[in-house]
Amino acid sequence: MASNLNPPDPQLILDTLSARYGQPLFCFFFGSNAFGRGDAGSDIDVIVILSRVGNAYRETFSSNGFLFDAHVHDPETLHFMMRMEQKNGFSILAGEVDQARVLPEPCELASKLKEVARQVIASGPPPPQSWDVPRRYVSAVVSDLERCADTSERWIIAMDLYMRIMDIFLRCHGQLLNGPGRYLVRSVKRLDAVFFDRAQTALARLFRDGSVSPLIELTREVLDLIGGPLTAGYRQDFSEKFRLPLP
Repeated sequence: MASNLNPPDPQLILDTLSARYGQPLFCFFFGSNAFGRGDAGSDIDVIVILSRVGNAYRETFSSNGFLFDAHVHDPETLHFMMRMEQKNGFSILAGEVDQARVLPEPCELASKLKEVARQVIASGPPPPQSWDVPRRYVSAVVSDLERCADTSERWIIAMDLYMRIMDIFLRCHGQLLNGPGRYLVRSVKRLDAVFFDRAQTALARLFRDGSVSPLIELTREVLDLIGGPLTAGYRQDFSEKFRLPLP
């Protein structure tokens, strides 16, 4: 973990990356340290752009009192992964590229990648062929929550349900996800503060006095956005290749 209390000097970052990767074309510098919000535990987050890599990779390493979290790409691998994430409903790399500083300085290629990142973000997630899988799963979780008598199990079920409806709410409003966990929550808060407050209140109520009704009511509203609950009439086909002879 990083222990340096001073903000990283851009030249230190460039010297460190050059020593490790040869001579990068440039790097995208993002995250809290890039914008003066870092602390002693903050990583140096970078996307290192080389002219050509055999395969893209991500690694962490320590140097000069800082922990570096580096994605290593060439322009084509970064483009591929931004598009691949978009197809899966995410804009993690695209969001990082869009917000990042360019070191040592902006250039035509970096600007082109930023343009692509903005196109990915603006395009949103591809429309699902069917909402049946999340409808069925959330319907089953609601049923579990209604019937669960164990307090600790009810908390776990509620957290699962909370995260699921956040995910569905964003996707059905055409929003790419910036990531799981806290990033999911941030995205919902930014998109619809009223919905976010209702979800927070419902979850807090369950933890405070065990009431499941507000969370279930909100969940049913989210399910209505994608066709309502699904219990009977659900079918999921698996590949014919899912077969393994017994020993």
